[in-house]
Amino acid sequence: MDMLRNYIKIAWRNLIRNKSFSLINILGLAVSMSVCLLIIMIGVDQYSFDSYHTKEDRVYRIHTTRYQENNGEVASSALPLAEKLKSDYPIIEETAALNSEIGGDVIYEDRFATGGGYFADGNLFKILDFSFKEGDPKTALEKPFSLVITSEMAEILFHGESALGKTVAFHDKDIRAVDIEEGNFETDFGYFTITGVLHPNPGKTHLPFKLLASLSTMKSLPEGAVRSSMENDWENVWSNYTYVLLQEGREKAELQAALDEVSEGIYSQKFENKHSFKAMALGDITPMEMIGNTTHVSMPKVVLMILAVLCLIVMFSACLNYTNMSVARALTRVKEVGIRKVSGADRKQIFAQFITEAVVISLCSLVIAFSLLQILQSGFDQLTFNQYLKISFRQSLPAMILFLGFSLMVGVVAGLLPATYVAKLNPVNLFNKLSGVKLFKSMGIRNVLMVLQFTISLIFIISVVLIQSQAKHLLNFNFGFDKENVVTVKLLKTENYDRFAQAIASNPMVSEVGASSLIPAAGYNFGTEVVNPENPLDSISTNYFDINSGTLGALGLELVEGNNFPAEGREDLVLINETAVSKFNLGTPADAIGKPLVVLDGEEFRNVQVSGVVKDFHFLSPDQAISSLVLLNRKSTFGFALVKVNGSNSAETIASLEAAWKEVNPMSKFSYKYLDQELLFIHEVLGDVFAVIGLISFLAIFVSCLGLLGMATYTAQTRVKEIGIRKTLGSSVPQIIYLLSRGFLRLLGVAILVAVPAAYFINNLWLEFFASRVSIGVIPISIGVGSLMLISLGIIFSQAYRAAMVNPIESLKND
Repeated sequence: MDMLRNYIKIAWRNLIRNKSFSLINILGLAVSMSVCLLIIMIGVDQYSFDSYHTKEDRVYRIHTTRYQENNGEVASSALPLAEKLKSDYPIIEETAALNSEIGGDVIYEDRFATGGGYFADGNLFKILDFSFKEGDPKTALEKPFSLVITSEMAEILFHGESALGKTVAFHDKDIRAVDIEEGNFETDFGYFTITGVLHPNPGKTHLPFKLLASLSTMKSLPEGAVRSSMENDWENVWSNYTYVLLQEGREKAELQAALDEVSEGIYSQKFENKHSFKAMALGDITPMEMIGNTTHVSMPKVVLMILAVLCLIVMFSACLNYTNMSVARALTRVKEVGIRKVSGADRKQIFAQFITEAVVISLCSLVIAFSLLQILQSGFDQLTFNQYLKISFRQSLPAMILFLGFSLMVGVVAGLLPATYVAKLNPVNLFNKLSGVKLFKSMGIRNVLMVLQFTISLIFIISVVLIQSQAKHLLNFNFGFDKENVVTVKLLKTENYDRFAQAIASNPMVSEVGASSLIPAAGYNFGTEVVNPENPLDSISTNYFDINSGTLGALGLELVEGNNFPAEGREDLVLINETAVSKFNLGTPADAIGKPLVVLDGEEFRNVQVSGVVKDFHFLSPDQAISSLVLLNRKSTFGFALVKVNGSNSAETIASLEAAWKEVNPMSKFSYKYLDQELLFIHEVLGDVFAVIGLISFLAIFVSCLGLLGMATYTAQTRVKEIGIRKTLGSSVPQIIYLLSRGFLRLLGVAILVAVPAAYFINNLWLEFFASRVSIGVIPISIGVGSLMLISLGIIFSQAYRAAMVNPIESLKND
C-alpha cells in the first residue's frame, strides 16, 4: 500500500511539473472518453430490458422465418401456435397468445384516453410479471370484452376512483402499442368492462402497452375489424405473438425441436404461405438484429456495434496520443529511470510507476469526461430517434462501476507500451534513444504511431465530407412527385372521403383532391403477386397501393401512356409504373395499355387491365431503389385524402379545411400533416444518424490534432539548442522551419498513401446501403487530403516558426 501511495504521489508531481504534456493528454482522453461513456450508458439501457421478470431464463417468444430458412425473420407468429404447443408438448409449462390489432380511444363519460395494446389471454400473467393494482390476474382476461388498463390510463379516465367494473366505450383507431403513429382507420369496437389496472413496470420492457383486451373478444368484433379471428388460421403470422414458459430443467434446443416439428406438420404439404418458427429467449430480444413486426422500438445490435467501434477508434486515437508523447517524453526521463534501477528498483517497479502515471491521467480525464457527458446527454435527448428509443441516462451504481473500470482500462492500455519499453532500459546505457526501437525496418515506434494517427484522421475527414454530401443529397432528394403544398388528411373512415372532397371542391385555396391507401415515400409499402397471362407459371412480386383519379393531379404524377382512372372509379383497372412494364414483360409503355394482368387481392387472384403507365417515382424511402408498382383503385382501402393547396396562407388554408371536415364528418377527428414535413421525418432520422457519426469523427480529428500539437511542441522544445547553433552558423528561419517540419511531412505523405484507399473502401461499405448516393470521387478525397494538410501544416509550421524565432543567445546561454 505504501508503495502504491508513493507511485501515486510521484505520478501527481510529474503531472503538475509537465503541465502542457498533462493538459494535452487529459483533454484528449477526456473528450474521447466522454463519447465512450455515452455509448456505455446507451448499452446499459438497451441491455436492461425485461430484467425484472422472475422467470426470465425460462421465457421465450416465438419468431417466424421463411420455411426451413433462417432469414426473413419477424417477431410475430401464428395465433393457434400457443394452444398447440401447450396441448401437445409436456416440456412447456404455459403459453400465451397475443394479437396486436387493437388501439384507440377508451371513452368514459366525457373523458377519453388513447393508447395501443393487445388482445391477450390470461396466461400472459403467468409467464411475465405484471403487478395488479386492481383486479385478479387469474380472471381478468377470461370473458369477452374484458379490458385491463395501465394505472396511467386509469388516472386519466377515473381521476382516482376505482376503475374495476366500470363500463367504457372503445373506438379503435388502428394505433399500435409502440405509439409511434396513430392509424388512419376508425372502428367502433363497442363497450368493454374494466377488469384490471396494472402498476407501472419496474423496469424497461420489450412489451409496452396501454391496454390488454381479452383474446376471446376478437370473435365478437365487426367483420373486418381484425385480420383474422379464426382459431385455426396458420397463414396470418404477422399480427400475432406467442410466448412460452418452459418447464424447469428444459432447454431451448428441446423447444426448437418442438417448433420444427409443428412447422413441418402444418406447412410441409403447402405450396405457399409456408413458415418456420424460431425460439427467442426473453433476454435476447433486446438488443437484437433488425427484424420485422417488433413490439417495441430499440437500437439494433448492429448499430450498437458500429457506435462502439467508432468510439473505440476515437479512444484508440487518444491512447495513441498518450503513448506517442510518453514514448517521446521518456527520452528526458532515462536518467531518472537509470538512478531508480541503480538504487535497486526492478523492472516490475519501473513498469508499475509508469502505468500508475497513465492511470492517474486517465482518472483525471474521467472527471472531465463525466462533465462533458452531461452536455452530450442533453444533445442526444434532442435527437429525433430518441423520442422513440427513450433511452434513459439515469446514473446507476453498475454504470458508475463500468465508468471507473473503463477509465482504469484506458489508463493501462495507454500506458502499456511506454511502461514496457522504459522498464526494459539498461541502466548501464542511460542515453540510448527509445525512438531507436524499431517496429518496422525503417520506422521507429514514434513514427509508426504518428502515421497511424494521421491515417485515422484522414479517414474520418473524408468520411465526414461524404456523410455531409450524402445528407445534403437526401435532403434535396427528388422523389419524382410534387411534395410541396400537399396536405395529407387521415380519413379514419373510408366514407369520410367523398363528403370531404365534395365539401372542399369549391374552395379557392384547393386545386386538387385525391385519395390514397398510404403516403408515398413515407417508409411504408405493401407487397403482392402479379401474373402476366402470357407467362401464367411466373408469379412476380411487386409493390402496390391504392389511389383514385385525383391523386395523379394532387401529386403531380406524369402519365406516360394511356388513361387515368375514371372519376367514378373502376376496380378492374390498374396503373403501373415504367419499371413494372419492364418487369412484367409488357414491351413498351404503349404496348402495355390494355394488357390483362392477374393480381393477388387478399387471398384471391383477380383479373385487371392496364389503363395507364405513370412515370417512375420514388414511392419507397430514399435509401431504396425504384421498383415495380401497381396502382389499384379500391375505394375501401383509402386511408388518406391528399389535398393540393395554393400555399399562399397556410394557417387560413388549414382552418378552412378543418371547418369543412367538421361540417361533413363531425364524428371524426381532423388529423392532418403537410406531405413535405411528413417526408422530412425520415430525413431527420437519417440526419441524426449522420450527426452522431459526424460528431464522433470530429472528436477523432480533434484528438489527433491535439496529439500532433503535443508532438510538434515537444520536437521543437527538445531541439532548441540545435536550432540555436544552426542559427549562429547562419541558417535562415525558412531553413529551420523546413528542418523541423520535414519529418512530419514525410509521415504525412505515408499516411495519405495508406488512408485514401482505406477511406474509399470503408465509405463504400455504408454508401452501398443507399440506392441513391453520392460518388466517392476526386473532390471528397481532395477536400479530405487538403483539410488534413492545412490543419497539420498549420500546427507544425506554427510550432516550428516559434522555435525558429527564439534568440540563439537565450537558447545557448546555459551551455
